Amino acid sequence: MDYFDEFGFTPPKQQRAKKAIDDIVESLQQLAQSEVSTDITTRKLSDVSGYALGTIFHHFKTFDDIFVYAFLIRRRKALSKIADTISRHPADQPLSVLVRTVHNRCFDEFLRPNRKTLLFFMHQFFKRTRHPELINVEADSLIPYWITASQRDKTNTISNFNENELRLRFRAMQAIVRSPFFEDDPIAGTEEHKDIALKLYMQLFTTPDLIE
Repeated sequence: MDYFDEFGFTPPKQQRAKKAIDDIVESLQQLAQSEVSTDITTRKLSDVSGYALGTIFHHFKTFDDIFVYAFLIRRRKALSKIADTISRHPADQPLSVLVRTVHNRCFDEFLRPNRKTLLFFMHQFFKRTRHPELINVEADSLIPYWITASQRDKTNTISNFNENELRLRFRAMQAIVRSPFFEDDPIAGTEEHKDIALKLYMQLFTTPDLIE
């Protein structure tokens, strides 16, 4: 599922347009750090970004589109970082090292921007997409990286799961971190949440005799 296509977010061809979009989204995130997200206006965004309203709405059809785009671009970048982490994992390092690094990457995604901002961005996305049930599909892009890492592993600690197994395990991985944030559970982002998530990640990606 490509949500960028669903919302009509077409990658700009010119560097100038790309910079404008990046600046507008960055300004939105800056505003969200200091203000209640529902109080952010197009005028405030224009003032902070330095772009006229006409320029902002040249790149985005509606104001809500900017929130959705900000959420999607953060998610895409987060998945890209995790893929890079898996592909760079040294063949002589045990699974526990990789799992901890992926675990930290996942929490980085949800701890910046702040919790209330993240929830607002996520709600804007889920409210407008026609396919909320497919939100986990994007993580399937991680499967080839994991399979490659398991094939070159020299420690015998990375399990050789097939694609269907990995698909379900990656879905569970996302839910373990994301659900408490989206449900506004007080445990979200706490040290307890991180500890529980790490233990569950270990159980998801190892067999009992490989857990270290």
